[in-house]
Amino acid sequence: MAGLDTARHTKYWQRCYSSFLPSAYTANDSTRLTFAFFIVSALDLLRPSADAATAPPPSAAQRAAVRAWVLALQHPDGGFCGSPTHALRDRPARGAANLAATFFALLLLALAAGGGDGDGDLAEAGAEAQARAAFAGVERRKLLRWLRRLQRRDGSFGQVLWEGEAVGGRDMRHSYLASCIRWMLRGEGDGAEEDIDVEGMVAHIRRCQTFDGGLAEASEHESHAGYAYCGIAALYMLDRPWSSSSAAPKEAAMKAGIGCRDRLVRFLAHRQFEYLAKQEEEGDDASDDENFIESTLGELNLDDGCACVGFNGRWNKKADTCYTWWVGGTLAMLDSLDVVNAAPSQRYLVDVTQHRIGGFGKAVGSPPDIYHSYLGLAALALLGESGLKEFDMGLCCSRDTARKVELARAGLLEREEKKVFDEDGFWEAAGAPSR
Repeated sequence: MAGLDTARHTKYWQRCYSSFLPSAYTANDSTRLTFAFFIVSALDLLRPSADAATAPPPSAAQRAAVRAWVLALQHPDGGFCGSPTHALRDRPARGAANLAATFFALLLLALAAGGGDGDGDLAEAGAEAQARAAFAGVERRKLLRWLRRLQRRDGSFGQVLWEGEAVGGRDMRHSYLASCIRWMLRGEGDGAEEDIDVEGMVAHIRRCQTFDGGLAEASEHESHAGYAYCGIAALYMLDRPWSSSSAAPKEAAMKAGIGCRDRLVRFLAHRQFEYLAKQEEEGDDASDDENFIESTLGELNLDDGCACVGFNGRWNKKADTCYTWWVGGTLAMLDSLDVVNAAPSQRYLVDVTQHRIGGFGKAVGSPPDIYHSYLGLAALALLGESGLKEFDMGLCCSRDTARKVELARAGLLEREEKKVFDEDGFWEAAGAPSR
């Protein structure tokens, strides 16, 4: 195994940051915030191994530009829009806020705060103060009320509000995003009147476990590793303490939201199989153009000594870079990462889908793209690859960034409390009763 080529990956992400993306990304303009997060967060993950001379940390001006751009996408009714050009039919140019954009906006604001560039030390001069100011300008209460309106009576979440109604299916990703946003913004003492229906969310996730142990949008749909991650991560974030210094979570949501943990772990364990490069190469030369991997998926297994292990998202599908993360991250939150064949899984990423110009492709021979390149790094960070920052499996970012989110939330709550105190003090000085 040659290992992760961090220098090439850093150059790949620097190109994504400083130049126009290829024209193929044009169709995804409404999700520009998502791409921005992947790019900035990838550079953050690679920071420990980056050459300071050729890949310096982002300057104060660059951080300020990211922050100003993100805050400009905040919707007046709560939440964030995905792009400056994101608009829906018959709606103002500002468009509509959506859950994914809001999730990535908050993480980007944390990433734009100073500190944590080298060894993750937030104690350096001024770094913690910058992190505590990261959410300044975020309309917290308005956003939380918007989030609550996105939840349906059955506990599921829509993606956007359309004429006051939550729309966008009952995709498990929405539950995950809502749970993360709630954790990033709610204070420990916040009242229930501005909270989502937590029990309803947990019940909805439990109802979505399928006969084979996986999760789907509904129990009668096909199970999928991506849905499994989103459902389990939503529960994980509900159980997560407000501070990393707090006691371990009680796992109340996790216990109530998983119908059968053993079947879920079994479903995830069976997403991995040996990648047989020689046989696939021979199959490519066959006269009938048979694809060896595709035609023998039901027979592939994990023999002792297998060289490379790939993961798929559902039964009888080919291996895909991103599913090493979706499966591995889910198993890690279930305290079952030991069922993953770690070394051959790393080899699949660095020897098969790592691209020579940096980044990762979807599968062998695929060009690198932002989505798979980021989740390839995430999977390797989870599996302990050297040269990458420690990874937060719930928020899908570095632990440095997750810590900044905690500080940003604390700073926002402090400023909110001080504002109320100052207003009360003004009324008292004027001789009026305190509100």
